Amino acid sequence: MAINSLESTLYPIVSTWLRDKFKCFDVRTVQGLRYSRPDVFGVRDVGGNYSGEIETIVVEVKRGKEPFATASGQARGYSVMANRVYLADKRAGGFTDREEQIASRLGVGLIHIHEDGQCNEVLSSPYHTPITGLWLEMLWKIGWGQCRICGTFVKSVAGTEVGESVVKAVAQRKGLRFWNEELADRKKELGLARPSEDRNDSYQRRIICADCVRALFSELIPGE
Repeated sequence: MAINSLESTLYPIVSTWLRDKFKCFDVRTVQGLRYSRPDVFGVRDVGGNYSGEIETIVVEVKRGKEPFATASGQARGYSVMANRVYLADKRAGGFTDREEQIASRLGVGLIHIHEDGQCNEVLSSPYHTPITGLWLEMLWKIGWGQCRICGTFVKSVAGTEVGESVVKAVAQRKGLRFWNEELADRKKELGLARPSEDRNDSYQRRIICADCVRALFSELIPGE
């Protein structure tokens, strides 16, 4: 059965492909920042046994109707917030040699979406170095924060962290949340952050994961 030509119906197909191909542990659709909202956004572990390093992948999905260079340029734009960028296109007959040359020059990977709903990678995306602030902001947007000690990305949502209490964090086997007040004050003085009387309203939120809390602080707490 032929897949629907509407772009949004292609998102689940591409999402499944991302999970299968790259072993992404989180895949979202139409999630983004005020600058742009990627069609499909995936996150995967790449650090091996000795690092919590991750990569983010953005896929711009098209249904074969847009000019190729325009669609490729749109995909390339996401390199400001992602490590790898792809154009997934339901383009009849696949991609021409010239289109592959354009994508390669732009640093965009290509995914061909077939009529039967299958995807295959025609061209791999090179690794991009995004703007750090946008990269981290995008991850935070979907609920992932980086531990400031081990560097691992962990779930950063209500209930996973304790606010500024090492004792509670150890006792509850949770992560620790705190705010970098000095940095927040400096940015406010320079007009780089909104002023606020509430310290917890600062964007300079930091976390320490539950594993680091347990490893570093449990012996300091009586009875642990």
